[in-house]
Amino acid sequence: MNALFAAPEDAFRWVALLQWLWWFTSLHFLLAMLAGLAIQRLVLPRRRWTFVPISVAVLILLALMFPMTGDDHTVARTLQVWTITAAGQVSGLVACLWRDIVSIAVVVFALGLVLKFTPARARAGMVLLLQMVVIALCALVGIDLAYQLATGQPTSSRVLLFAALNVKEVAPLIAPEATSFRALAIGGGIFVAAGWAWHHRRLAALPMLAGRQGWGEGVLALALALGILLPAPAHGFLPLLRHTEGTLITLAKTAAPTLAHDIQLSVAAEFVRTGRPRWHSAQMLARQTEATDRKNVVIVMLESMRAVSTTMYTPTLQTTPFMASLASDSLVVEDMTAVIPRTAAAWVAILGGQYPLANEGTQNWARENRKKPRIRSLPSVLRQAGYATSFFTPTDLHFQNDLDVVDIFNFEFIQTEKELARLGAERVTYFGIADEWMVQPILDWTAIQVRAKRPFFTAVMTNVGHHNFETPSTWRKVVFEGVSNPKLDAYYNCLRYIDGVLSTLMEGYRRLGVLKDTIFVFVGDHGQMFDEHGAKQIHNAIYQEGLHVPTLIYAPGMALAPGRVRGPRQQIDVFPTIAELLGLQIQGAELPGQSLLHAVDPERELFYTSSIDWSFLSARHGHRKYVYSFDREPMEVFDLDKDPKELASLRDVDVEELARMKQRMLEWRINAEASMFAYPSDGLDPSAAWLPR
Repeated sequence: MNALFAAPEDAFRWVALLQWLWWFTSLHFLLAMLAGLAIQRLVLPRRRWTFVPISVAVLILLALMFPMTGDDHTVARTLQVWTITAAGQVSGLVACLWRDIVSIAVVVFALGLVLKFTPARARAGMVLLLQMVVIALCALVGIDLAYQLATGQPTSSRVLLFAALNVKEVAPLIAPEATSFRALAIGGGIFVAAGWAWHHRRLAALPMLAGRQGWGEGVLALALALGILLPAPAHGFLPLLRHTEGTLITLAKTAAPTLAHDIQLSVAAEFVRTGRPRWHSAQMLARQTEATDRKNVVIVMLESMRAVSTTMYTPTLQTTPFMASLASDSLVVEDMTAVIPRTAAAWVAILGGQYPLANEGTQNWARENRKKPRIRSLPSVLRQAGYATSFFTPTDLHFQNDLDVVDIFNFEFIQTEKELARLGAERVTYFGIADEWMVQPILDWTAIQVRAKRPFFTAVMTNVGHHNFETPSTWRKVVFEGVSNPKLDAYYNCLRYIDGVLSTLMEGYRRLGVLKDTIFVFVGDHGQMFDEHGAKQIHNAIYQEGLHVPTLIYAPGMALAPGRVRGPRQQIDVFPTIAELLGLQIQGAELPGQSLLHAVDPERELFYTSSIDWSFLSARHGHRKYVYSFDREPMEVFDLDKDPKELASLRDVDVEELARMKQRMLEWRINAEASMFAYPSDGLDPSAAWLPR
């Protein structure tokens, strides 16, 4: 239902919720049947057959009383529109529920077999256990529904496992999305299942069905269960395709290992043949050359800032006027994308120059990297070259292992919310305090380096802009005309607030006299979704709204002509760009990025993955973009030249093309993981053998 017509955002507005429900003709059918049954029982109790015509009459009356037409309310037109709408909705409902019926049959048949072979003395305990299993399955389906309503995206077993293993970290993200309707979605099924279990609490004492009845019900359950071997039913509505597989079947499939065994063997064989991973930097050196210019470097990474919501990329939208003014004297990267919609992943791509891993992979990599270094970062090589290095963020970095990731980059000086929070500092998001609280500490640290005449590298990560899109209480809200989505309006205010903080920061750098000696890079960590493609959250959405991020290079003291950087670019390109601007020669490493200072092949391939591992992969090849959901639904293909908002997936795409891109995406994903985990047996010896793990 939500896939066809989104539920109202505010579930406390019960009138809006009832209006939403009324749009679905299946509710009309239900009410007509209940009314027909009640009228038949009261008026014609002995003529049961009248239930059908009475229900049909009530259904027609409802259709006429609540027409779905515009100005044309003629009886014929009203009934025609209602019938067409009902036919589409009912066929879609059948297509979606048929596999769920099969799921129930599989569960019933499996539970029946268990009870059949359970000894009589253990039956009471087994019945209780199976009832708990049924309640748990109902809870699982309810969680899937609530997740769908909150994020607009399908869940998977990997998403649920990630949430279960990171309850403490994930809880603040879930809390703002909790509504009474979503609680009902989870609790309703549990309540019904628990009520059923209580009603049948003496089930264990009843004898097992025998004879024809027992065999008949068993054969029926088996016949329905075998329906799982049939393909999922097709349906014309693309938004319903993700539901036609059935909730439990989908969750079971996403729990299965990814079918990429042959590719893993191929990547392992390539590792043996070449003696090292495809990309690596553990032995990286940055050699000075005649062109070396020891400029300062400041990289500001902007939380959840998507390009389309900034003034630089949408001039009519006044969210970032300061950055827009700065852009006139900067290199503006037109088509910069994140690799993964996750902040820590952006750090690895921007500061490490390597393809990052999803949540679980980054967690494991950070743990292993502490034992044996696997990559070198930009702050690490600059620190070795005599730079003072620092990292500032007003965020608490205890979500998963974010602080471990920052530590791996080998910054000399790190300040997070713990060090920056002072008396009066307001905690704006559930992750940290307002960005304004880090401006003066950044400038104070910079002043120390200026007095010491030491070149410096500073990485800044903002906080405001993160879901749930809150600004400080002292911030005076800006009115953005024509914005009806309250979350989007709040987000725009976050961007306007960040823009003001950046203005203050740059004014501070100007007063310190370092502008002409500094290279500034402003880049988004990832974008954000606001109902585009039905998605409200970012972690599993790899459409352009979540990937396309603003990027400016401002270097007033260098002969860097302002203009536009064109072609497909990615966050991994920042590292080699900074190295070239500083005149450093990178040796002993193989980085996947390309400098932004040079033209790029318009057919360049770019790859992406969702932040929940093995949920989604995506690739761009020229103007085509592919979104692969591991066969949970058909691969989506978009022509970004003709359809930059990815509104209409291309049809009749060559099967061989789809298979080839699927292969390329899986190869990239496995190579990226192999590259991040491989390490040289002797970190100091360039000729030392590399080990895969």
